[in-house]
Amino acid sequence: MANNFWITQLKLSNYRNHKFLQINPTKNIILITGRNGSGKTNVLESISLFDSNTGFRNARMSELVRDDLEGPSELFGVNLKVCSENKKFDVGLGLKGEVNLLKKVISLDKRKTNLRNFFNIFWVLPQMSHLLQGKPEDRRSFLDLMVSATDVSYKNKLLDYKKLKNERLKILKNLEISKNDKWLDIIEKKMSEVGVVICDSRRVFLDSLNKCFMKIDDQIPLLNLKLNGMADEMLRVKPALYVEELIIMELKKNRLKDSISGRTNFSINKTDLLIYEKKSNKEGRNFSTGEQKIIIISILFSFLNTLEKIKNSKVLFLLDDIFSYLDVRFIRNIIDRLNELKFQTWMTDVRSDSINQIEEFQSKIHNINIDDNRFKVINNRL
Repeated sequence: MANNFWITQLKLSNYRNHKFLQINPTKNIILITGRNGSGKTNVLESISLFDSNTGFRNARMSELVRDDLEGPSELFGVNLKVCSENKKFDVGLGLKGEVNLLKKVISLDKRKTNLRNFFNIFWVLPQMSHLLQGKPEDRRSFLDLMVSATDVSYKNKLLDYKKLKNERLKILKNLEISKNDKWLDIIEKKMSEVGVVICDSRRVFLDSLNKCFMKIDDQIPLLNLKLNGMADEMLRVKPALYVEELIIMELKKNRLKDSISGRTNFSINKTDLLIYEKKSNKEGRNFSTGEQKIIIISILFSFLNTLEKIKNSKVLFLLDDIFSYLDVRFIRNIIDRLNELKFQTWMTDVRSDSINQIEEFQSKIHNINIDDNRFKVINNRL
C-alpha cells in the first residue's frame, strides 16, 4: 500500500518563534531537531491546524502570531505544497480579524475551504504516555483521531453532533422549556440519529483494531479495547432504531437538569475507552507507567495494521518527542513500519542525538536541524 498524501514543502511566516522557516522534505520520515526553544514542536503544531480547529495544543489563534510582528495579520501564514493522488495542490492557512478575535482561514489553491475530507492527521504527543491515567475525554479524543483517519465522514458527524448539542443547550437556557418542546424534539431526534452513527463508527473501528493486534515484541501485549457508554453497549445487542429511541428518552429526561447545569449530562460523548490486556483481562490503567507506554505503542501498531487494509489512505503522522519516553527498539519498529507503509511522518527529537544511536535510520530519515540558517535564508531579505 502506498500513501496518497504527502507534503513537499512547508513554509512558516511569523508563526510563534519562526519569522520565516522553509522545509522541503525529501523522504517519508522527517526528523526535526534543534536547541531547546528552537520551535521544533511549533512546526508539527502548524501542520495539525489543518485538521483541527485549534491544533494539538488547543491554542488561541492570537497565540500563534510571532510576538514582534509589526503589520497586518496577512504577514502570518502556514503554506504547504502537497501531493495527493498524483495531483499537486497549494494549501494555505492565514488569520483574519482583530488581535483578540482572530479567526483561521484555510485555502486550497487560493480558494477558501475546509480540508475535513482532504486528508487526516494523526498525532502522538508526550502527554499521551499517561493516557491510561488521564481523563475519559482524552482517551475518547485519541480514539476519534484514529477513527477519523479510517472514515472520511466521521469528522463531519462529530462536528454535526457538537453543533446540535450546543443548539439544544441554547434553547434550554430559556427557563420556559415547555414553549420550546417542538424545537427540542427535533434537535434531540437529530442528535440521536447522528449519535448512533458515531457510536457505530467507533464500534466498527474497535472491532477492526482488536483483530489487528499482533505479537511484534515480547514486551508488547495483545489488547482488547471497548467502550463503556450506554449507547455503545446497547448497539451491540439492539437495532439502531431502538438505540435512537433510548437516546431521545435520556435527552428528554435530562432537559431540566441540563438547563440548570448548562451542560449535556447524557451524551454519546460521555463514553470512556477501556483498555485490557487480552490474556489476563487486567485493565491497562493498573499496569506500571512503563507498561502503559508500551500499551500505547501496541495500539499504534494495531492502528497501522488497520490502515494498511484501507485503499487510498490519506494520513499524515506527527510524533512529538517520542525519543524521550520510548525505548529505542520500539522507535525502530515504529519508524520501520511507517516507512514500509509510506506514511509521511514528521517527528521531533528534543535530545537531538537519539537518531545517531540507530545507524540504519540515516538512509530512511530526512534530518532537519532548524537552527541551520539554510532553512531561514529569506530572513535576510525581510
